[in-house]
Amino acid sequence: MNFRFDRYVQNLDISDNVVVSLDKTSLRDLGVISLVQLNASRNYIRDIDEEAFLGQSKLQTVDLSRNSLVIIEPKTFIRNPSLKNLSLSNNQFLRLPEEGPFLYSASLRVLHLSACNLSHIPPKAFQELPNLKELYIADNKIDVLHNVQGVGHLTTLDISHNYLRYLDSDIFTALPALTHLNLSYNSLSSLNITVMPQLAKVCSSVDLNGNPWVCDFLMFNTIYSWCRNKSVDLELVCSSPLKYKGQPWKIYEYSGCDNDNTDLADLVDDTANENDTLSHERVAKYVDQPVVAFSRAGKQAQLLRPNEYYFYISILLLVALLCLLAGAGIVLWRFVGSRILKRSDPVPRDVEHFPLSPKGT
Repeated sequence: MNFRFDRYVQNLDISDNVVVSLDKTSLRDLGVISLVQLNASRNYIRDIDEEAFLGQSKLQTVDLSRNSLVIIEPKTFIRNPSLKNLSLSNNQFLRLPEEGPFLYSASLRVLHLSACNLSHIPPKAFQELPNLKELYIADNKIDVLHNVQGVGHLTTLDISHNYLRYLDSDIFTALPALTHLNLSYNSLSSLNITVMPQLAKVCSSVDLNGNPWVCDFLMFNTIYSWCRNKSVDLELVCSSPLKYKGQPWKIYEYSGCDNDNTDLADLVDDTANENDTLSHERVAKYVDQPVVAFSRAGKQAQLLRPNEYYFYISILLLVALLCLLAGAGIVLWRFVGSRILKRSDPVPRDVEHFPLSPKGT
């Protein structure tokens, strides 16, 4: 860069150029000392020197999106006490360190890491960003989100358009200030029952749309019931079973749901030691939870407790067994009867009888 700016310029836009690196003298060579905002997006930046932003004490916003960054030295922004907003989105080769912090900054509030081709978030990546409030990691390839450390002040987490299949049961324990959560357009088909009470405590706004939700009785008795009790309408659309595909999950509504006194906390206690994703069979052990049985007409739903359900099945099995025994008895009786009849048949008529008489008579 062979041009200079007013040294007191506050907003510097060098986007859409062919800048390939920011070394320790790049900004000083431009003659700026009082930057507040820097837009260096849509360049070809691969390297940033650790001292590239040295002396920019007023710098608040840095946009480095749509570049070719692979790594950033963790202490690159440690000397920028006013930094609030950093965008690193659309750096397709960016990697987060597996051990240790990604960045050091006591002032950073908003971090954008969307569309960086990330496959996971290391637990310690943000532990040196103690005042981070908003984290955007949408449009990546994250399939599991573990408990992230050091982000206790986080209020907004956007992890939409990823590959999440399930959530760790303790994922929100370290996020007491979280109020906005976007989990839309992932691969979630259900939520761990132990996550629901935590969601109720930490989230006032949660977006779960665009996931392949399985609308079965387990979904109704956990997630749907929680949302109904909290007066939250998530507007989810069923993906399966086939008869509910494409329909809003409000199809679950049935009469008598207000009489359900099952305590979700009791279910959590019983399942605390279970795997993160509970199978329907294991959840069926909660005998106090009602099972929703829809009539064929689909207009009237009935409540069957699992105990009643198993009782009726037992009766049907007993009746079937008695019928089998009766049938076997009839077959046996006919077989034995036919044998007796054969033994008691009279002598055939074509057999002649001659009286015994003395020899020669």
